[in-house]
Amino acid sequence: MELKLRCPLKEVKSTILRASVNAMAGEMIKVGDLIGVVTEDAVNDEFVLVYEAERIVVPKVVADGVSFFPGDNVYYDAVQKAVTNTADGNTLCGKALESVVPAGVEVLIMLKVLA
Repeated sequence: MELKLRCPLKEVKSTILRASVNAMAGEMIKVGDLIGVVTEDAVNDEFVLVYEAERIVVPKVVADGVSFFPGDNVYYDAVQKAVTNTADGNTLCGKALESVVPAGVEVLIMLKVLA
């Protein structure tokens, strides 16, 4: 997996964190109140986490009923390390910017922790 930004870097907010677990490039993770996408592989080392982006492609839960239309709320599922359309037990993290069917493995979103 890799980081898939679809906007200029000036429209991205990121922070440097210390890896307490293995963090892989392109993986979505939650650290405290931050939800974001890891920019490069990190094994017990520092890494950059993009936590706000106007347009970024992220992993999507692949399951029946998990589809998106532009403007839909997007929630982070910490168990799946991917986004879903289910609010219960998950954290609001942005808005869908494209339509994606249940079989889709990625979705273009506006990433912004809104909770």
